[in-house]
Amino acid sequence: MGSPPPSSQSSPAGAPPTESTARLAPSGAAFLRRIAGSREFSVVLVIAFICMLMPFTDARDTFFTQRNTQNILRNVALVSVFAIGETLVILTGGIDLSLGSLIAFTGMVLALVVTKLGVALVPPAAISLGICAALAVAITVGIIHATLVHKLRLPAFVVTLASLLILRSQAVLLNNQLQIPLQDYPGLLWLANGNFFADSGFPVPVPVVVMLVVVVIASIVLNRTTIGRYIYSLGSNETATMLSGVNIYRVKLFAYGASALLGGVAGILWAGYGGQGDPQAGNAYELDAVAASVVGGASLMGGQGSVLGTVFGALLLMVIFSAINLTLSNPNIWRGTVVGGVLLFAVLVTAFQQRRSMA
Repeated sequence: MGSPPPSSQSSPAGAPPTESTARLAPSGAAFLRRIAGSREFSVVLVIAFICMLMPFTDARDTFFTQRNTQNILRNVALVSVFAIGETLVILTGGIDLSLGSLIAFTGMVLALVVTKLGVALVPPAAISLGICAALAVAITVGIIHATLVHKLRLPAFVVTLASLLILRSQAVLLNNQLQIPLQDYPGLLWLANGNFFADSGFPVPVPVVVMLVVVVIASIVLNRTTIGRYIYSLGSNETATMLSGVNIYRVKLFAYGASALLGGVAGILWAGYGGQGDPQAGNAYELDAVAASVVGGASLMGGQGSVLGTVFGALLLMVIFSAINLTLSNPNIWRGTVVGGVLLFAVLVTAFQQRRSMA
C-alpha cells in the first residue's frame, strides 16, 4: 500500500515549518528555560541547598522535626501576609516603611478594644469589634499614605518613615508603655496559634491558611484584573500610565490601602501569637517585608515582582533564621546581619541580571 497522502496540517519535506509548528516545538524548552531563569526558582535552589547542609550541622536532630517545620511554616505565613502588602507598594515604584510599627499599633488597638468591650460583651462579639477596629485603623493609615504621596507629591520613603515613628509612639502611648494581656480570649489566640486538622499526622497552622487565602486573592488581583495591570504599569512608567487615562490616585489608594490592610491583619495575628498587645511588636519587621519582596524578585524601581516570589523570599528568611537559632548560642544578635546580607545579595543579583539582559 502506498503511503497516506500528507494531511493539510503537515509541511512538505524541506519546507519551513508552519507558524503553529514553530510555535509548539520550542514551547516546552522555552517554558523550562523561563522557569529555570526565574528568581523564584533561584530562591528555591538556595532553600534546598541550606536544607541539604543541615544534616551536617548541630541542628541535624531538630531542624527537620515536625515541631520545627510547623514553626517555620507559621512564621513564614505571618511574615508573608504583610510582605505581600509591601510587594504591592513596591510594584508601583513606592515603598512602605511603616509596616512594623503598624503591626504594633493595630495589635494594641485590637487588644484595647477587646479588653474594654469584653467587660460588657461576650468574647466573640468583643473580638469581632476589635478586629474591625484594627482593620479600620489600618486602612485609614493606607489612605493617608496614598493621599500624601500622590496629592502632595511627597516621597513615599519620607511619608512612611514618618508613619513608622508616629505609629510606634502611639502604640507606646495607648496603654502607657504597657502590654495588654489577651489570655482571657482563647478564640483570638487560636487565630495565630491554632491548627486545622489538629488530630492528623501533620496539623496545618491557622496562619498558613490565612496566608494561602491572601496569596490566592493577591495573585488573582495582580494577574487577572485591570487594577493589577495598572499596578505593574504604574511601576514601569507612571507618566505613560497617566497619559493613557489611568486614575493614578486610585491605583495608589489600592496599593497603599492593601498594604496597610495586610499590615493590620498581621498585627492581629501577632497579637494572638504573643497573647498580648505589645507596643514593641514588629520591631524592624518592615525590613523583613522589603527583604522578602526583593529576594523574591521585586525591583525597588517598580514594575517587577510577584506574590509567589515574595512567599519564597519569606521562606528563605525563615529557614535561615531557624538554622541560626538552632546552631548559634545567641542568634538574636545575628538577625540584622542576616536580613541585611540577604537583601544586599538579592539587589546585587538583580543588578547582575539586568546588566546581562542589556548586554
